[in-house]
Amino acid sequence: MSREALPVVHAVAPDSLRSWFGHFVDLGPDDRTVHLGEDPRVDPAPLLEAIGPVPRATVVFHSGHVTLGRDQLLAFRLRELGHRAECQSRLCASLGSDKILMKEFFDRYGLVSPPWARAGDPPPGDAPDAPVVVKDRHGTQSVGTRLARAGECRLAPNELGELYVDGVEYSVLVYRDGHGTATFPPVWKGPTTPALVPPWRRLRLCPDPVLGGTWERKLRAVGKRLADLAEAHGYLEAEFLLTRTGEVHLLEINPRVSGTMRLAAMATRLPIFSLHARPEFRGHLRAVRFGGEVPYRGVPIADPDGAVFATSRLTVAGESLGEVRTRLRELGGPEALEGLDRSARTLLRAS
Repeated sequence: MSREALPVVHAVAPDSLRSWFGHFVDLGPDDRTVHLGEDPRVDPAPLLEAIGPVPRATVVFHSGHVTLGRDQLLAFRLRELGHRAECQSRLCASLGSDKILMKEFFDRYGLVSPPWARAGDPPPGDAPDAPVVVKDRHGTQSVGTRLARAGECRLAPNELGELYVDGVEYSVLVYRDGHGTATFPPVWKGPTTPALVPPWRRLRLCPDPVLGGTWERKLRAVGKRLADLAEAHGYLEAEFLLTRTGEVHLLEINPRVSGTMRLAAMATRLPIFSLHARPEFRGHLRAVRFGGEVPYRGVPIADPDGAVFATSRLTVAGESLGEVRTRLRELGGPEALEGLDRSARTLLRAS
């Protein structure tokens, strides 16, 4: 295993990682983990305390949505002090923090995305009754998202409207640094519906056994190109929509710790938070088993040997989708798989 000579300090932002981060990272004897939390204010003291008297160290930032800017400032301060800092690029962070900048970026580089509009623009769509998804330009986790009709759509300055398109949603996790780029297997997140049920409230699977190699290569290729264009440094989640007519639409990018990371890590069996020190893991990384997850409200679980983790979502892995289905039902209770649409039930029965 390739390791850096400098001691590593992992600066972790999302509070949701506290119970499972340590199971997906390779820590050396001199490495440290600091949970900085999600306060956007800049305070280098916790990191400097973790570094201690070491003249030089490598600090790897694992940012959340609200800490992308904070972590860039901390990284700049550490570099001034002679330390190495692995942090998301300024361009990538700005795109992940502002959906209007993101959409303009997609348009500039010809990345296919649903038609959209901002306040003052004509609404997207050719008909007044066309459904439009209204989003908060700075929002995350679907906060502020609603459905409106194009003819009645009145966008506020902090909103954008995106034409609703039927299809199946996927996420592709991409890691990029000076050693190259790695793409993870696409995560199946189910079909879109006018109810706008967010992906984190649905069944998610990795890999999708019926996606097909051509579509998988296409999603991975677009994800890699996107990471290159955005000058990503670290992780970027690309969210896609595969339409019923076979078009690939890029919905959003999340250049931070994302909700599909644990599932992708469990499907590939990789220390997902240590890829900065593992240059051998580049290219198209493949799944070596199946993973699945559903919303969860039970007692937290962290069982790496049993391939089970549960926080606000229950994530399991198994050698077949049948095993995944059984474990989700056993651990999540009888309601865990209730209410799944036909496509989800079909996938879970696939071998």
